Amino acid sequence: MLKQFLPVYSLLGGIHSEYAIAGGKPIVRLRSAGEIRHRGAYTGTAVLLFHWVQEGKTQAWRFDPSIPDPQPIRPEETTDSYGSQSLTFTLGELLPAAGLLRGRWEGAFFAPAIHVDVPLGADIWVFLLRSPWFRFRLSLTKQTLAVAADQSVANAWVKPEPAGTLSTTISSPGIPFKKVSLVVRRKMGQFVSEELISEVEAGTASHLWSPIMRNFELCLVTSGSMRMEQLSEIARGLGADFSSGFFGPGSLRGDFLLCDGPLTEYSLTLRGDLGLFRHIEDSAAAVLSW
Repeated sequence: MLKQFLPVYSLLGGIHSEYAIAGGKPIVRLRSAGEIRHRGAYTGTAVLLFHWVQEGKTQAWRFDPSIPDPQPIRPEETTDSYGSQSLTFTLGELLPAAGLLRGRWEGAFFAPAIHVDVPLGADIWVFLLRSPWFRFRLSLTKQTLAVAADQSVANAWVKPEPAGTLSTTISSPGIPFKKVSLVVRRKMGQFVSEELISEVEAGTASHLWSPIMRNFELCLVTSGSMRMEQLSEIARGLGADFSSGFFGPGSLRGDFLLCDGPLTEYSLTLRGDLGLFRHIEDSAAAVLSW
């Protein structure tokens, strides 16, 4: 059977990792010079949480992986005459990964994963970061948004187009708001990012919104811990832009979105600005699928 070997980025010493596609199925092989004394293995969609936690009087950056709905998976185990052990996992259809990172390297990635539970050593985590390989289809709960306050009125018309794009028109006739904005809101776990589609003070504006697309396929192998410097190198390879710091990486230049896809929650919001930090909104939920 022909195998297509794909890139592996490993932060785990002592484990040789391979990632391949064979017969249309993803295959991950972990090989150790000694026995991998694992208690079990699990698969599912993982949450890679990057966040700051309070430790005494200071804050510390931390990486916490988890699989909210883990399913047991049984690897094929082999041992050679030298005592080396291999665990081979064959997976089914994978979802594309999603991710959001913000200024101080906090955020979350969502990706298919394998978790190997090793009671007397470091657990092994395998994350399969793959960009979408299909054309998107965008659906909305409603295609008309409207806000009104006193004599100020604004409307937005939004229409899904091919490949997940969205044609938009916003109108603010009559006595205008301070400004009217149409934004797309992305939510990944507890983290939220807003992207401005268009904005007017008065009159009409039309724009076409397109999802963020990147091309990548990477198998990330790590233990249950990671340093911020290691995350920054992974993010750099995936397209993130950040400043340099004196002690480790600097801040990200804007929010970094790994790519759009079905693992991200979306909404569209029409926002009328009344001034003095007051505004009114109308929103519609959105879904990107295939």
